[in-house]
Amino acid sequence: MALDEDREAYLSFESALRNSLDSRQEIQLLPSGAAAQAELIVAIGSKTVARFSSSSIPVLNVMVSRIGLEKFRKGGNQGSSGIYMDQPTERQFSLLRAALPQTKSIGVLISNETPELVSLRQLSTDSGLNLNIQNVPEPNLLASRLTEVLSGSDVLLVLPDAAVYRSDTIRNILLETYRRHVPMIGLSQNYVRAGALCAVYSTPRQVANQAARIVAQFSKTRKLPDYQYPQEFEVAVNTQVARSLGLTIKSADELRNEIGGRP
Repeated sequence: MALDEDREAYLSFESALRNSLDSRQEIQLLPSGAAAQAELIVAIGSKTVARFSSSSIPVLNVMVSRIGLEKFRKGGNQGSSGIYMDQPTERQFSLLRAALPQTKSIGVLISNETPELVSLRQLSTDSGLNLNIQNVPEPNLLASRLTEVLSGSDVLLVLPDAAVYRSDTIRNILLETYRRHVPMIGLSQNYVRAGALCAVYSTPRQVANQAARIVAQFSKTRKLPDYQYPQEFEVAVNTQVARSLGLTIKSADELRNEIGGRP
């Protein structure tokens, strides 16, 4: 197993994976990317995924977004697999519908790095909802495009796009949505703590449990499954934001159960 850096989420994943694996399965933390004796590498975080992208040893990549993993999949180790850090669009959409059933128009900011929108377009069409998309091809257009998307939307749905939602932009985006009384559906607990109305996310332990099942299967078949999304997840709700926006929202447990949070 190889760690990206000493980030809390990565360390939590590493600890949970050790606890989830069969006692007969040996796991070692690899120093400096060494992996000569390994049968399978679990690469944690983008830096480690990049380091082992051309490895001849099978690699299970975790704690990296779908966009990030797809960059390394092209021309990389064909025997690799991974668990995306982000949630499937269908799950995000289900949360939005459960949390804000009166929604008629969904606002989305995109850039050239935004994942494919086919699924979201189809879900919106099937539900009779308007999808208000604003493209942000350059950083200096963010403010004007944000104003446009909020002016015609009941909710802002955040997609995993680091070109739009960066550490230097997220605060201003949250402040503007709050000022215009447009709730935001975020990507993580951190979004909710910062002011998003709610979010669906998977904990490092949940991803580690899924990774352990893959490792166990690999030990029997010597094959990895296709890349996949997290199977288990949680929901976070900011009740203070809901009150400030005059919204009534179900509890996190109620929302998670409604959209099938636990198998």
